[in-house]
Amino acid sequence: MDKKILEKLRKKGWKKKDIKETIKIIERKKQKSKKMIFLDKIVYWVALFIAIIGNMLIAVSILPFLLTLNEVLLYLIIVIMGLAFGLLFEIIIRDIENLEKKHHIIITILMPSISLIFFFIITIVANNIKKIIGIGTITHEPLIVGTIYAVAFILPYAVYQLILKK
Repeated sequence: MDKKILEKLRKKGWKKKDIKETIKIIERKKQKSKKMIFLDKIVYWVALFIAIIGNMLIAVSILPFLLTLNEVLLYLIIVIMGLAFGLLFEIIIRDIENLEKKHHIIITILMPSISLIFFFIITIVANNIKKIIGIGTITHEPLIVGTIYAVAFILPYAVYQLILKK
């Protein structure tokens, strides 16, 4: 048992009975079965896969907005969609226990990168459709659109990991 935890609890005036019960709970949590650890990892990879597919679907669904809206309204919609889907993703990831540092690194690098790529591509497609059809004079900058969505998507995760978790 970690002596630091014992000392902290004693200094705070905890009773021996409460300390023993807390230690039992901590030990049970540490002794999570291999099946549960494996299941957590499966859930993590499935969540990551769903997030990738979800980002692709959101990028495709934003196509009509890219064709019709000006920058301000478009960016507002992109931010709202990114925050909403990012929050959903963060809640799923938060519920998975025993994630290692490498899993969090994958999330913070892979997810915004994939989001950026999807939105970059779909913005280029929308700009080309506008040229072909001859509608609108506004062409959107693919890198800006992708970056706005990627930042909005990863923001709930980053806020939780850097601020709320501590």
